[in-house]
Amino acid sequence: MGAPEFGENMGGRENWDEGKLFNAYERRYYLDWLRVLGMLVVLLFHSARFFDLIGWDLKNKEVSSGVTIFILFVNYWIMPLFFMLAGVGALFALTARTKAEFVRERFNRLIVPYFFGLFILVPPQRYLSALQKGQYNGEMLSFLPEYIEKKLSTANYGFDPIWFSEIGAHLWFLAVLFIFSILALPIIFCFKSRYGVRFIKWLAAAGEKAGGIYFFILPLALVRAGLQPLYPKYSSWCDFVFWFLIFIFGYIFFRDQRFIKCAEQYKYVSLSIGTLFFAVLGILFSYFFEFVAKWWDYPDYSWGSIFFYSMWSATTWTWLMFFLGAGKAFLNFKNTWLEYLNQATMPFYMLQQSVIMIIGFQIVQWNGGIPLKYIIICSTSLLVSMGIYALLIKRVAWLRVLFGMKSNKRKNWAESRIMV
Repeated sequence: MGAPEFGENMGGRENWDEGKLFNAYERRYYLDWLRVLGMLVVLLFHSARFFDLIGWDLKNKEVSSGVTIFILFVNYWIMPLFFMLAGVGALFALTARTKAEFVRERFNRLIVPYFFGLFILVPPQRYLSALQKGQYNGEMLSFLPEYIEKKLSTANYGFDPIWFSEIGAHLWFLAVLFIFSILALPIIFCFKSRYGVRFIKWLAAAGEKAGGIYFFILPLALVRAGLQPLYPKYSSWCDFVFWFLIFIFGYIFFRDQRFIKCAEQYKYVSLSIGTLFFAVLGILFSYFFEFVAKWWDYPDYSWGSIFFYSMWSATTWTWLMFFLGAGKAFLNFKNTWLEYLNQATMPFYMLQQSVIMIIGFQIVQWNGGIPLKYIIICSTSLLVSMGIYALLIKRVAWLRVLFGMKSNKRKNWAESRIMV
């Protein structure tokens, strides 16, 4: 059973106090714009990974500290933004579905694409990486059995969510989002109880006080500073819990519109604080690099490490509040471009990194500066990814399913919140 179009009868609206709580009839177009613009940032981000100072699958010979600053800046908020939007998506989805319907649809829209991409989209990335690093020099068809044996069959990462990124590259997000959706169900239904509604209203009232929306930094900082020394690798348990909290916060924020009103009211405050915090982190990287490198690679419970990861959490949250507030203020409108691009977000996310690496593998071998190579990689990857979507995925029913889209195009606009 699919969700009805927004504006249809969704089975009765809950009796919200003074219209402050969630209204399933209202389409929040700025969330769709944030999702679409976030996907564009992902393209810019992955296209820049060839040129930063941090290790990646493929690298240009010449790298740049300026590009590295851009990578670090985006890294603080891009995945948290998607997980927050996904929490909002869970709120909309559960308005019109039972728990069983919700789980079944999440499986079809997330796990099916994850496994499709695991065997079709990820191997070319691994092959090109092995070629550039000198780990393999044969044809791709002969590489696949070796890749499957080493990466998929015998790889043992233990009971750790890092496994999803180790075998799934950028598609780890789909698997983790599915797990979040399952884990969040009992929490969400607690929030829908009488006491849960009271708790959210209490939080919203506290958030209305000066600076109240920034109190959410505290649990995020506790998770980041507390778990990072135990699980320092990207997408391990520290990131998992950190992102899950943001997923839940996304659900909470849109249960009561006072949160979003506060984010809109304080959008420039959030921008100022977020810029200041990122500047502090930049100063730490520039003038205390040895310490930061140690905290980054080998985090501990020293005061310096605790401060660093607390600042990380504060930077993440303040930028999230800025994007939500600015989106509500300036992006809450609809046009034909939004409808088209919003439907493309899931296929585009799945395609973009593989396309970027295939194109970038050739471009980084050219003679030329970083700006020219970056522009070519970005523009060509955007055109190729959107071309594949427009000419193939959007038009072929079975490809729509494999790329996480609904086969019924009529409902796609209403249900597009399910991905990020």
